[in-house]
Amino acid sequence: MHRIGTWGFGPHEWVSVERTRKFYERALRRRFELVDLDAVGEGEPTPPVDAILSFHGSQWFSQPRPADTPIVLAMHGGPVVSHAGLRDRFPHLHRNDTLLLNCRSDAEIMQDLCEGPTPHLVRLPLPVDTELFTPYDQGDCRRELELPPCDHVLGFVCRLVPQKNLHVFLRAFARIREQMAPQRVVALVVGNFHTSYPVLDYGCAQYREHIAALVQRLGIAEDLVCFPANLSDEELAMAFGAMDVLLHPTSAIDENFGYVPVEAMACGVPVVGAAHGGLKDSVRPGVTGALMPTWITRSGIRIDADAGVDAVVRIMSDADRHEAMSVAAAEHASSGYSEAVCSDILCRAFEDAIARRAQGLGETIVTTSPPTPSAEPSLLPPTVPAWESFAEPVARYVETAAPTLTDDSHVRWAAPLVRWGDGRLRLLDPAWPAALPVDLEDDPWVEACAGPQHAASLATPGTARWNTLQRLVDDGLLLVSAAAQQRGAAA
Repeated sequence: MHRIGTWGFGPHEWVSVERTRKFYERALRRRFELVDLDAVGEGEPTPPVDAILSFHGSQWFSQPRPADTPIVLAMHGGPVVSHAGLRDRFPHLHRNDTLLLNCRSDAEIMQDLCEGPTPHLVRLPLPVDTELFTPYDQGDCRRELELPPCDHVLGFVCRLVPQKNLHVFLRAFARIREQMAPQRVVALVVGNFHTSYPVLDYGCAQYREHIAALVQRLGIAEDLVCFPANLSDEELAMAFGAMDVLLHPTSAIDENFGYVPVEAMACGVPVVGAAHGGLKDSVRPGVTGALMPTWITRSGIRIDADAGVDAVVRIMSDADRHEAMSVAAAEHASSGYSEAVCSDILCRAFEDAIARRAQGLGETIVTTSPPTPSAEPSLLPPTVPAWESFAEPVARYVETAAPTLTDDSHVRWAAPLVRWGDGRLRLLDPAWPAALPVDLEDDPWVEACAGPQHAASLATPGTARWNTLQRLVDDGLLLVSAAAQQRGAAA
């Protein structure tokens, strides 16, 4: 039996990373002997191993490699969150080392980062319990959870932090609720608020109060049911089973996989998610749900939530469409995200790394030069690290470029505008509170774009004023909704 040494393989404080660690441990122990290299005392000889799993920590670049053993490095959300340091650290790796990545976007980031050959790239989907997360009788689940009588349930399951965009979900729900009337739609939210966030924390501590005020302002309290995140797995499966659609508008910069959308699909629930990071792999548009366009701006990540509203309404309004997507979602999850499928990919990555050991480590990895910093500063509040340090890899996570204005375009502010403590007029968006340019604060556009406006009524195409309007779109302050444009064209 081959021996796998491990670095940083102890329990992890983040729930999702610990869940992934337990999967690695279950899968690898079936085929390999695991040796804890962290337990080797100073001055003691390192036990011979055939490959090393670096699951978490700095050993892969801060310690000598024992006996030229190949390293298999679990990247988790590192391609984005740790991107700034990877250019300096990757020269510690070699061509015959392996990177375990959870989405295609991460593979693209790694290819951008390396000048020439990369380490071996393995895309590793993560498993869900397809015996527990499986389609249940919807009526039974709703009764067991004591949901109010309703025609449809729209679900949201996440950590309740700004980048997961509960506020976007609630605004979308208010519109869906209105469009589906007189049918009653209930929103089912599962999650806990957190007081801080590791990166780009613009106000996580105040998020609970922001959401409470938003619920009151939207008038949706009577149709909103909330459960804490400490549900048992069985209760969580039941919550998924009660849903008609899961709406997942995440813009978390490290959304490299996303267990929740796959669990929902395993329960036969279509998913309408942001076309962002791992969701671009797991959700099959038109088959298991829909994806909302996303793009990158000086104001952070933007999502066309209008497209999500339209997709949810279409799915909920068409019983045949919903049934077909439900069946396809369950089949997709069971065939692509079972423990057996994911374990085989993980174990084969180690078997291949061990087989390549006879070839040597191969050439050292050479990284590209960092991009030239933009001369234009971010419109977001200052943080350490700043938004600009993540923009390069996040550009691979989003789906498309910012929309281009046309004569038929409709625009509105990405969120309501409010005066912040710094005196700037900013978007009331806890995830991306960007500032309006000072010279436009007194412009008639401020009030006009509070709701959708025909762009041609604000400026004449081809003029300097029109170019300014496009610049506000490029900067993420104004949204152009393709869904809204299509509705306008149809009218």
